[in-house]
Amino acid sequence: MNQPADPSAQRAPPLTALATALALALGSAASTAAIVDGTAPAWPLTGERHAQVTPLRAQLDALRQARRRDAPAGTASPAVTDCGDDGPGTLRAAVAAAGTGAVIDLTALACSRITLTSGAIEIEVDDLTLRGPGRTRLTIDGNARDRVLIHFGSGDLVVEDLTLANGHPIAPGTRVGYGGCIASVENVTLTRSTVSGCTAQGVGSYGGGILAEKLTLRASTLSGNVAFGHHETNSTAAYGGGAFAYAVDIQDSTIAGNSARGTHNPPLTRWEIGGGLFVAGGGTIERTTIENNLSYLYAGGLANEDDLIVRNSTISGNVARDGDGGGIRIRRFTALLLENSTVTANQAGTGGGGISFARYARPSTLRSSIVAGNTAAIAAQADLTTFDPLPIGGSHNLIRRASGALQLPADTLDTDPQLLPLAANGGYGRTHAFTAASPVHDRGDNSAGLVSDQRGGAWRRVVGAAADIGALELQQGPVAAVAVPTLSAWAGGLLAGLLAWAGWRRRRAADRPEGATRPSP
Repeated sequence: MNQPADPSAQRAPPLTALATALALALGSAASTAAIVDGTAPAWPLTGERHAQVTPLRAQLDALRQARRRDAPAGTASPAVTDCGDDGPGTLRAAVAAAGTGAVIDLTALACSRITLTSGAIEIEVDDLTLRGPGRTRLTIDGNARDRVLIHFGSGDLVVEDLTLANGHPIAPGTRVGYGGCIASVENVTLTRSTVSGCTAQGVGSYGGGILAEKLTLRASTLSGNVAFGHHETNSTAAYGGGAFAYAVDIQDSTIAGNSARGTHNPPLTRWEIGGGLFVAGGGTIERTTIENNLSYLYAGGLANEDDLIVRNSTISGNVARDGDGGGIRIRRFTALLLENSTVTANQAGTGGGGISFARYARPSTLRSSIVAGNTAAIAAQADLTTFDPLPIGGSHNLIRRASGALQLPADTLDTDPQLLPLAANGGYGRTHAFTAASPVHDRGDNSAGLVSDQRGGAWRRVVGAAADIGALELQQGPVAAVAVPTLSAWAGGLLAGLLAWAGWRRRRAADRPEGATRPSP
């Protein structure tokens, strides 16, 4: 890959401020000073938990004031008519001229790709919407030189019906990297959009695809993004291959094939966590599939650092290569509410291939969920593990192999759920169906009051006597055997004659030339 131009050199004040802000958010003041002054600290940073956010707020506020641009609300923005990187009619020119609240229209473009050659598009207004013709019809390409978008405003950046791809900012020296395709000091919303093939690189890296204060996804995809912690001689860290956000609101989306990875310089430390997603401040994930993501250390699929709800979702095929929490890792002082979800086929290098509760994790609740079929080096704890004795609330779960230190609900099943491979079974993301003979059928609970299963729409959440356990509901349950009445010899002969006559009629119709009709009497 070609070495991209140094974006920090082009925009030193804002990028340095944001790098400092991230460092302040994720470590002590002493560690932050070390990063800024050129010597990277060892990860995990002291006091790394997201609660140390006051310096972050101050830094982000300063960044907003430094770069945000006051503009009248509703200022018209011209439609984008040119597929070039710069000049009249281009996206960059339209963004520069936009007022806060503007909707920039890219739907009339004839091209399928806008390739950026002069760095990220800077958005200095608070609220802006980019509206495309469809994610398969138009891609904004970062050209592996910088990220695609950087948002300095204090409102919402909304991306609709677009693909953003191939961003690759590299933080120089011992600075942290962030937001491979999108970096925002506030809120990012993707609707029917894709962020793919982006990399954020630095001695510490946060959000391979997206860095945001709050991330909202609606029918969107994060795929193939990388948070890459890299330095030749220092400790490294990578948080959130697909995205790093302080809060999330995710529905009907897919987070797939992302990774948190880094170089290792023994005996110095490395810290990779959240291959798919790192959530630092909690939120809700619904009707979403998190699949086939990779972390070199912890939390192959999802890491959270504040209370998180995962509902009607599938966590499958994720890998924590050298640590715990293949599917989900619940960090200290944090709780999980997992409802009507399936966690399977994940792997961990130590324990908790499905879900791992780190030391000091708080009591959590699992309800009507499957945690089974995961693998880990500690086989007896392949599905669920904990570092401390921990009570688990809820009911109607199927959990196969769990640590003895977990106090599971009394009605927990531990049999084979008979899941089928991950596949397109309808709805937005891939899911695991199950056989008609599965023990999860009609053994679940719908106390969450869900109307549909993970697939949404007409896929009902309860079919039959009760909800099925897991993310999917068997829409046509096992057919009960029905006794067939015995026919008398006379009735049997009559039935055979009728069937033969019907077959003769069908053969005559099939032999009739196409378009021919019977002659009138």
